Formats: sequence, C-alpha cells, structure tokens
Amino acid sequence: MVLSASAVSLVSIAVTVLMVAAMLYLVWGSLDSEIHSPSPDDSGQPELGEGDETAEDQEGLPESNAA
Repeated sequence: MVLSASAVSLVSIAVTVLMVAAMLYLVWGSLDSEIHSPSPDDSGQPELGEGDETAEDQEGLPESNAA
C-alpha cells in the first residue's frame, strides 16, 4: 500500500513538472509573437462613444415609472 502511494505521488509530481514546463514553453513562445503588441494608431476612426448621436438616441427612457 505504501509503495503504491509513493508511486502515485511520484507520477503526480512528474506530471505537474511537465505541465509547468509546457506552460512556460507556451508563454515563452508568445512573447516573441506580435499578438500582444499594441495596435497601430487608427486616428481616422472615431473613439468609442463618439459619433453622430441624434436627438432620438439621446432621449433615453422616460422619467416616469409607467410602462
């Protein structure tokens, strides 16, 4: 019983070390890619929340609780 428990613990430690190594490998590989770099400045596009809002868009919900 004790021998099988130590075998299970050794296997679990080995699997944990392999998972940590795999995660570090994936993070190291993603550091060189351009995925996490900032996007280029698109000054021609309006910012979020800016744009043509008509009077109908600005009315919102009525003040009363009547449904």
